[in-house]
Amino acid sequence: MSGPAVGLYSISVRGLDVPELLAWAADEQIPFVHLRGGPRGVDLARRDAATLAHWRHCAQGSVPVTGVSADLDLADLFDPDEAALAEAARELAGLARATDALGAGWVRLLARTPPADVGTFRGRSLPSVAVPLLAELHHPGWLTETALAALEELLDRSPRFGLLADTAQLGAAIDEAGQGAAARLERVLARARVLHLSDSGQGLDGPGPRAVAELASARIAAGQAIEVAVEWTGQPRTPAECLTRYRAAAAWWDRVQRHSDEP
Repeated sequence: MSGPAVGLYSISVRGLDVPELLAWAADEQIPFVHLRGGPRGVDLARRDAATLAHWRHCAQGSVPVTGVSADLDLADLFDPDEAALAEAARELAGLARATDALGAGWVRLLARTPPADVGTFRGRSLPSVAVPLLAELHHPGWLTETALAALEELLDRSPRFGLLADTAQLGAAIDEAGQGAAARLERVLARARVLHLSDSGQGLDGPGPRAVAELASARIAAGQAIEVAVEWTGQPRTPAECLTRYRAAAAWWDRVQRHSDEP
């Protein structure tokens, strides 16, 4: 059984502006794009309405931008410093409005600081913004029982909040999380709405990344909606090399899915 189409995260290729990226993706039959949207990317929050409207028009004529990544961290939205918290909330609100104007469906936050206490998020909420938020777990500590329980409590109270699962990040976390890591990884993937097949130049077939992909594939086969995209972070990131890596990753993902479908 063939699963969902595989998109591309824009950090995988350099030297193309947004209209060029979308046109190139369409030409190469890449069905959708995830766009790096923070100040280290195309800085969507500070683009004027005319630019966003033009980019949306380009997407309608080529391939859609389905999601946007922020430079903000989840921890920024729980900063104890009121001024820093207010600034992070303003940045997120602006990015979410621009994401919505572009026609994309979510904003990804990094999550590089796992909580040390199960009650870290208790009684606190994420800001309400124009689109759903996803957190990408960027530290092996998220697969500890304490951190994951704290995250699940926040997710349970936040229906528009989910996770982006990255094969490299979660694959490395499995190796460090010790006993019970596989069961906790299952709990993470149960909340995942997006999966990035992440290749830094080492390929995708290490035991950790493969375990993440196989669990995600099984969930997709069981009916969970998970959007899948390739993230190439090696060198070079020319269009030609990116396309080679994209096609290799898409073929690898197809093999993972076919293996998941075997009785």
